[in-house]
Amino acid sequence: MIKGNGPRTRYVEDWEIDELAKVTPRRKRGSIRMIQAYIALKLMTGLRRKDLLSLKVTDMRDDGLHVVTSKTNKPMIFERTKALEHCFETALAARPVDIGPYVFCNRRGDCYLRADGRAEGWNSMWRRFMDRVLTETQVSERFTDHDLRGKAASDAESLERAQQLLGHADPVTTQRAYRRGPAFIPVKD
Repeated sequence: MIKGNGPRTRYVEDWEIDELAKVTPRRKRGSIRMIQAYIALKLMTGLRRKDLLSLKVTDMRDDGLHVVTSKTNKPMIFERTKALEHCFETALAARPVDIGPYVFCNRRGDCYLRADGRAEGWNSMWRRFMDRVLTETQVSERFTDHDLRGKAASDAESLERAQQLLGHADPVTTQRAYRRGPAFIPVKD
């Protein structure tokens, strides 16, 4: 769902994320498993595609996942928790090869991002994954990488937490473009 020329409004629901696990990989390593691991890490961190695809094996350190965001050049450390460790280890196990420094790499161990910022190989793999999601699960509407970033922000417990997660300087941007989930309104008895 796109609302005019404004920000996207597609909110990926929890049940849709659960459905992604139903897409059965045909191989022990590679595309399907890698995208599933990517999605889990994205939902946990809210990182942009460029930042996730640039992740290196050495970015996970004793205190957490170290990332310098591509858009603002701002360093961030995501606290090392059991859940984050598990996501990271799952991503490493999904790599098609154990060579190269990148967490999300192609069969040659190279980063999916090209020097010009494009990631055609990744985009192609994403499209094939979404085709399988639509045919093999109950999900009936495509969603994008950006929609998952919106879900991470929407599911954060507060606007302040969403802003921090996404690395935005202005909460207005976070609210306008990324807080897409329904508002929960408590009712008094």
